[in-house]
Amino acid sequence: MQNEKIPTRQLFGLLIVARLSFSISSILALHVPPHNQDQWVMVIVACLYIAISSMPILFLANRINKDTVKGFVTSIYGRPLSRLMGVLYLIYFIILTIDAIILQTELVTTSILPESSNYLITTLMLMVCIYMTSRGVIVILRSVDLLIPVIYSILFVLIVLGINNVDFSLFLPILSDSTINDINKGALILSTLYNDIIIIAMLVPELKNKNISTRVFFGSLITNMIILNIVIIITQGALGIEYARHSLFPFLIYVRLINLARIVERIAAVFVVMWLLTITFRINILLYLATKILRDIFNKGEDDKLCLFIVSTIVWIVSIGITVMRPVVGTRNDLNNYLAIIFVIYIIIIPLITCMIFLFRRKSISGAKNQK
Repeated sequence: MQNEKIPTRQLFGLLIVARLSFSISSILALHVPPHNQDQWVMVIVACLYIAISSMPILFLANRINKDTVKGFVTSIYGRPLSRLMGVLYLIYFIILTIDAIILQTELVTTSILPESSNYLITTLMLMVCIYMTSRGVIVILRSVDLLIPVIYSILFVLIVLGINNVDFSLFLPILSDSTINDINKGALILSTLYNDIIIIAMLVPELKNKNISTRVFFGSLITNMIILNIVIIITQGALGIEYARHSLFPFLIYVRLINLARIVERIAAVFVVMWLLTITFRINILLYLATKILRDIFNKGEDDKLCLFIVSTIVWIVSIGITVMRPVVGTRNDLNNYLAIIFVIYIIIIPLITCMIFLFRRKSISGAKNQK
């Protein structure tokens, strides 16, 4: 299985499923300006900022081609600095994994198991993710390929069943209460929370077709933003602008408004199961990539389990520390502020520096590869 390559379809499916876990949970787009009925307009503008901020990594991803990520970075920075870069991005993927684990614990404790221990929930969820990650990226992607029709069928049914509760008149007139500055500010903030380009860049060497990373990125970006806008419109239309904004999990409340007599509670449970699948896939791929970087740093093979154990232990300790020592509900805004700063460093600044070094050293790098 180590020599198998990833089909484009599976990577695309992974990206839209992983992003869906955020689109139907805390819905971060509701918590940025303009804070009114024009959030969907802000999301469209955010696509432009996401595309611009992702360009440095997308440029590098298209240059990796037949090389590995480790070999490509080493050819640019040299061996000592490439190890430092590996450590930096190892930390980044660990942070992203911790954020996803915390979000998972938040929804479970506030929706179906309010009396359960955060410690127990975090531990059990992480154990499931560790097992799936240990099976390798091919197994993760095959699981996504198998379950994505189920996930989106459930989402479609939930949206249709609750559509009668949506008041579309709330969104008229368009742009009456928003300013260009507010929409741009919200779009900029939202763009700092969209980091899927780094997943594409890390998996480019394992793709069957390494030349389609740009199409995969823009295709998944447009698909994800369409889904996000649908979720925003139906939740705001059903709950009201302010209630949706101040709710912890507005789409879950939308699902609970579905009036189907005796099975209403079961419908909410179906949503939670669907959401757990999406967030589990996100944690799996982030945990896999963090482990892959650690293996590259120490020159370990894909069969090495010690690196997975080390990364998982760090994630578990920090996640437990955050979810147990602090109120779960109160951690989300703080984490998003930190993630925005981290995004600028890891997705924009470091890749920009790498692009400049690559362009300056392009001839020497090409010459070294030709000699090999």
